[in-house]
Amino acid sequence: FMLQALLAVSAVVPSLLLVWYFHARDVYPEPPRVIWTTFGLGFLTVIPVLLVGVPIHLGVSYVEQPVLASVLEAFFVAAIPEEFFKLVVLVGYSMRTREFDEPMDGIVYGVVASLGFATFENMLYVLDGGTSVALSRGFSAVPLHAFLGAIMGYFVGQAWKNPTRRVGLLTQGYAIAVLLHGIY
Repeated sequence: FMLQALLAVSAVVPSLLLVWYFHARDVYPEPPRVIWTTFGLGFLTVIPVLLVGVPIHLGVSYVEQPVLASVLEAFFVAAIPEEFFKLVVLVGYSMRTREFDEPMDGIVYGVVASLGFATFENMLYVLDGGTSVALSRGFSAVPLHAFLGAIMGYFVGQAWKNPTRRVGLLTQGYAIAVLLHGIY
């Protein structure tokens, strides 16, 4: 039991440290209620990601060419659905709050939503894979999600500021996040 508890803590701490870091750098800090709701919604995005990704993963398992299977897995099982549902949180919740009142808010909420997702995903991997997985993901996958959330959040902030260019900016941010995530 003690090992499982330590693994769970090691899966959560990197995300919480990064949420604290980005929140602390916001000149006009967001209220904790909106930060933690965004985090919680990001956390819950694992559910639709799995609902979309598992059937695609099963289909990709029939692809015999390993390089093609890896590319399909990276983009269609991971990058496309993960970034899509994080964007849904940003546009469907965070951007609609009264507290979203400057472009920087897009970056903060993008990071927070992404780290909510990364926390749940990290717990799944770490509890299954142990301390080496906790270490490697704590220094790679979790910061990657924060980085991608910041990029997508930048474009969400710009879309908030420029409503006439909203669709193009949101599409651009999503496409960049998907491309970088898939390459990773």
